[in-house]
Amino acid sequence: MPDANTPPSGMPPRRLSPLSLKVNFAWTFLGNALVAVCQLLLMAILLREAGDATTGQYILALAISAPVFMFAGLDLRTLQATDSNGEVRFVEYLSLRLISGGIALALVPAIAIVWGYRADTLAVITGVGLGRFFLLISDTFNGLMQQSERMDRVAHSIVLKGILSTLILGATFLITDSLVAAVFAEAVARLLVLALYDFPLGCRLAHEQGTESISLASLRTVKAPRLKKLTLRSLPLAFKVMLVSLDTHVTRYFVTGMASLSAVGVFGPIASGAGSASMVGKALNQSVSAKLGRLATSGKPRELLQFVRRIQLLYLMLGVVGVGLTMLAGGPLLALVRPDLLAYQTVLTLVVVSVALDLQNGIVDMSLVAARRIAPLAPACGISVATSALGCWLLIPSFGLTGAAMAMIVGRVMRLATLNVALAFEPQCSKAATTTTGTVVSSRKAA
Repeated sequence: MPDANTPPSGMPPRRLSPLSLKVNFAWTFLGNALVAVCQLLLMAILLREAGDATTGQYILALAISAPVFMFAGLDLRTLQATDSNGEVRFVEYLSLRLISGGIALALVPAIAIVWGYRADTLAVITGVGLGRFFLLISDTFNGLMQQSERMDRVAHSIVLKGILSTLILGATFLITDSLVAAVFAEAVARLLVLALYDFPLGCRLAHEQGTESISLASLRTVKAPRLKKLTLRSLPLAFKVMLVSLDTHVTRYFVTGMASLSAVGVFGPIASGAGSASMVGKALNQSVSAKLGRLATSGKPRELLQFVRRIQLLYLMLGVVGVGLTMLAGGPLLALVRPDLLAYQTVLTLVVVSVALDLQNGIVDMSLVAARRIAPLAPACGISVATSALGCWLLIPSFGLTGAAMAMIVGRVMRLATLNVALAFEPQCSKAATTTTGTVVSSRKAA
């Protein structure tokens, strides 16, 4: 089917105009919803066909690689999307991602070797790390699409990656009965989407924005001092997103250490499946990121705060609905995957509560980034990780997987409280900064 923006043959390509907030949200929601379905399908396949220990192996690989690649990503996507003044060139974002991603790609298997995992687990971890590297580079191009307010193209990209990854990983495992072969096949699928969709479209958008072409030659023009400045700016965000990832996976570490790979093979898919519901919040947050950036730079912090509070109210309503539906239908859905999973309905419900809290955390987090109030983010996540870890240590011995889900809730409550305090002071901080700037300007004029 031809693209709506593709002109008749012989004419120059039409510029991709920004879409409205409603259209962007609709596309992002649809794309993230389809990706969530793919994740649920993949977890169901592993639970039914791979067994708890093999599934636990895959969950462990995700848990080890995720924090490393989240840190390597430096949360540049958020900086890109809210960079309304075009302070940083796209090739600078891309260069930094290639460097940091390459380091992460080497670091992930090194961590597995240090921890002493056996050869097959090491191979799975390496394959998952390779797939995450391609996702990291692809995400940089998605950030360019998001900055151009073309979330339809972002949706196309993530849906292609989601569907191909699920089909290829699942099919390869069913055919070969090898998780190692499956994760490397998944990495190849992600590389194909990057090469055949993300890169060509990114080149077009960069050209439309008046920047140089994306090539090896353009990458060589990037100056080290610029990369250093961008790295220093993004490091607080990098620590923040790494801690967010640790907060997501810390319960997996404790379940693995205090129970077994089989136990995390049950808890991981349940937590990941429920966590896929957070795609709703991710869709809305990505759709409003450009508006958050404009509100943050417009000198109207009160309007920014009011806008964020409205979205928080929406997330509260969605969370209540989600928890209610889980209490009613969660058990039958688990039993549909595997009858013995019915015993974990309480675990699923508690995890959904933690997901509802994550929705709140996400929008407050992004609003603070848009306002460039980055300092509170990493400490808030650190408090959450520490609280979750303490909760796991205290609760898992007595309550098992239910205790792990309870620990997730406690950590997210602590993070939400900390972030909301920081957001509440944002108008005062902005007002103080404006007053100080005005005083300096007045003094200069008087001089």
